[in-house]
Amino acid sequence: MKQPSRRVPYLTGAMLLLMTAGAAAQSGGTLQPVQSTLTTLVQALTGPIATALATLAVIACGFFAWSGRLTWGIAGSVIFGIVLVFGSAQIVQFFQSAVGQ
Repeated sequence: MKQPSRRVPYLTGAMLLLMTAGAAAQSGGTLQPVQSTLTTLVQALTGPIATALATLAVIACGFFAWSGRLTWGIAGSVIFGIVLVFGSAQIVQFFQSAVGQ
């Protein structure tokens, strides 16, 4: 059986470097696609989806309270989760301003 050439990994690496050089030279930089994807994800998770989920969580807490099964731990967890989801941007901004960024 014929052995593959030892030059194949080096040629493959060189080809990959040449292909990525053009992509890195684009005007937006390499972080632009990542930043736009993360921004879209944050907007989706803190927008209407999060509002609907928070509403359903409060409704579930109401049903638990109505049936006598709501504990302070469950209620506190729901409230704390809602505060974290909707207040996450303000929390991050607070810490950024605290360290001078």
